Formats: sequence, C-alpha cells, structure tokens
Amino acid sequence: MKALRSRKILFSWIWAFLCALVIFFTVPLARKIQDLVTIHIGRSFFGYVVLFSAASTFLVLGYTLYFRLKIRALSNYIWLGLISAIYVYFTIKLWANPEEAIHFIEYGLLGFFLFKALRHHIGDQSIYLASFFMGTLIGTFDEILQWIVPGRYFDLRDVGLNSLSSGLFQVLIWKGIRPKLPFAKIQAKSVRIVSVLVAANLLLLGLCLSNTPQRVKKYTEILPFLSGLESQEAMSEFKFKHEDPDIGIFYSRLTLEELKNIDRFRGDEFGNILRDWQFKDYADYLRIFPGSVTPFLHEVRVHIFRRDKRLEKALSSDDEAFRRENFLIAYKENLILEKYFGQTLEISPYKWDESTKMRVLANIDPKAPYVSPVSAGVWATVNERVTWTIIGVLLLLLFVLNLYLGSISKARNAKKSI
Repeated sequence: MKALRSRKILFSWIWAFLCALVIFFTVPLARKIQDLVTIHIGRSFFGYVVLFSAASTFLVLGYTLYFRLKIRALSNYIWLGLISAIYVYFTIKLWANPEEAIHFIEYGLLGFFLFKALRHHIGDQSIYLASFFMGTLIGTFDEILQWIVPGRYFDLRDVGLNSLSSGLFQVLIWKGIRPKLPFAKIQAKSVRIVSVLVAANLLLLGLCLSNTPQRVKKYTEILPFLSGLESQEAMSEFKFKHEDPDIGIFYSRLTLEELKNIDRFRGDEFGNILRDWQFKDYADYLRIFPGSVTPFLHEVRVHIFRRDKRLEKALSSDDEAFRRENFLIAYKENLILEKYFGQTLEISPYKWDESTKMRVLANIDPKAPYVSPVSAGVWATVNERVTWTIIGVLLLLLFVLNLYLGSISKARNAKKSI
C-alpha cells in the first residue's frame, strides 16, 4: 500500500516536471513556431486555439460534474463559466499579439499537474495558494530562460500572464470543481510550504529586478563565458525621476550628476557620434545604442527626436491650441538638452539657433508644467534599496508568522500529552 502511494506521488511529480520541461524547451523554438504559423495559417490561429481550449475545458468539466459526479449545485457551473469567460476576455484583449495567450494553456495545464502533485503533501485549502506560487515561480524561471536565449527578452508582463493563468486555474479547481480535502483547517505544515514558495518568489523577483545592465556587465567581467548576456535587452532598469524648476519632471537611467559629468568629459565624442548618424536611420541608431548599454547616447537622441517631431507638428498645424501644446513640448525637451546634454548638443548638428528659440518661446508659457515621457517606466520612482527593503520586510513577516504558528502547534501538542 505504501509502495503504491509512493508510486502515485512520484508519477504526479513526473507529470508536473514534464509539463514544466516542455514549457522551457519551447522557449528557443517559440519564434520559429510563431513565424511558421503566421506565414501558413495566420497569427490569429494562436488566439483561436486558446478560445477553443477554454470552451472545451468548460464543456468537459461541466459534463463530468453533472453527468458523472452528479453535482447539481448551480454555483459550481457559475464559477466554471466565470473563469472560462475571464480566459476568453484576456485572450481577446491580447488579440494584437495572440501568441501571448498561449501562456494561458501552458500555465493552466501546469496548474492542474501541480495541484495533483501537491495534493499528496497538502490536505487543506492552502493547496491552491501553494499551486499558484509554484506556478508563478516556474513562470518567472521561464522568463529568465527567455532572457538568456538570443533574440528573446525578459518581460514582467509575461511573468504576470503566467501568474494570472496559474491563479485562475486554481480558482477554477477551488470554486468550480471543489475537490474534497482531508483537513478543514489549515495546517502549520501547509503554511510552511506556502511560506517557502512565497519567499522563493520574492527572492527570485528581487534578483531579476536587480539584474540591471550595470550588474550584468560586472559579473560578465568576472565570468567572460557569459559575455553574450551584455548584448541582451535589459532584464531590469531602475530609473531616476528628476525635478527641475525650469523644466518640470523628466526621467533618466542616470543621476543628474552622472548626466553632467558624462556631458562634460565625453560631450565632444558623443556630439561627433550624433553628427555621424545625422542622415542615418533613427531606428538603427536606437538599436546600435540601446538605453540599457549606452544610456546617455540613447536618451539624448530620443529627446532630440521628440523635440524635433513636436516642433514639426506645431509648425504644420493651423489649430492654435494644438500648436501651443506642441511648441511647449519642443521647448521643454530643448531645455532638457541644453541643461543636461549641453556640450554634446553644441558639437552635434541638432542645436537650435536663436531665431527658432525665440519663435517657440513667443507661443508658450515657459513656466507651464511639463513631464517628459522619455525613459519613464515602471521603476522610475522606485530604487533598488527600496525594492529589497520591501522584500526583506515581507520575508521577516513570513518568518514571524511561522514562528507564531509553530509555537501554537507545540502548545497544543504539549496539552494533548498531559
């Protein structure tokens, strides 16, 4: 009997492991598969596969519950329909990039296998949380693997999609299927398992967010065989929010001091690079000088591009309000360039003459508030220290919770032994 149970546990974990392995192995092949499907069938095929899968899952589970398990409670079917509808909603929302919806199939199936495997170890309601956090952990590793593969990149949004799919499937099992569990109350052992999984997720996410281009450069210098990672798109970038009384707000991957020092000491060099690229393709420039590797050269060119495009829009319009709005944007972007990229701008072919400045200034209120979107991002107002402080506090709370539950469990056992 014990041998049979051990075999069941082993096979449950093998299925979960194989499912995760298939997900990982598809990462290097994903682009080729997408290209083949797009050419021969069309990208929307991915979306239709997910929609078909959601409908099939609803029908199969509904049939099983009603005809085989004889469950007549209406709430089960309402939850099945609701979760299926949510899958459909997000699939349609992703229709511009329908291949991303495949995450729902991958991590829905993985969530099923994880539940089956963890059921041998957790016999209370916390199994749904354990399955969710284990699925999220695997989903984060999936994205890390994508970052390592040339031509792919790490995307927190995809981590969220993996997590969402894993979580939705656990809700479907919890509220739609409602399997019987051995324990009504949550056990201390279960809390420990969930806590370990939460801690692993927090630590891995923190490491991903700390894997900035600067840090990649440091460890690839120590481990040269990893040097190929330097050319990969940044996994994470902490950006700075700068406030200037004359400008308003703008963002950068560099501090104000770094911007000024780079401009002072390398302005001539970078100005000549801009001159060399004057008549070349803007998209090629951004590709050759990505923000994650050459932040100064990247940002100065984006500010110039935004300034000049807005000036062009203002000059070509007869709408007075539209003209004022675009003149203001052009003026403020030029002010950023003059104050923080001044030496580079001076050498480059992009410096405004006085007549252009006066013409723009005559159409705006220079004291009007402005926020430049250049280099703005999710982490523009959060630095690395704050991130790890939050993670540290959460880990400490988990530790205290487990200590508290452990002391209660000991007290109960001591009381029973009396």
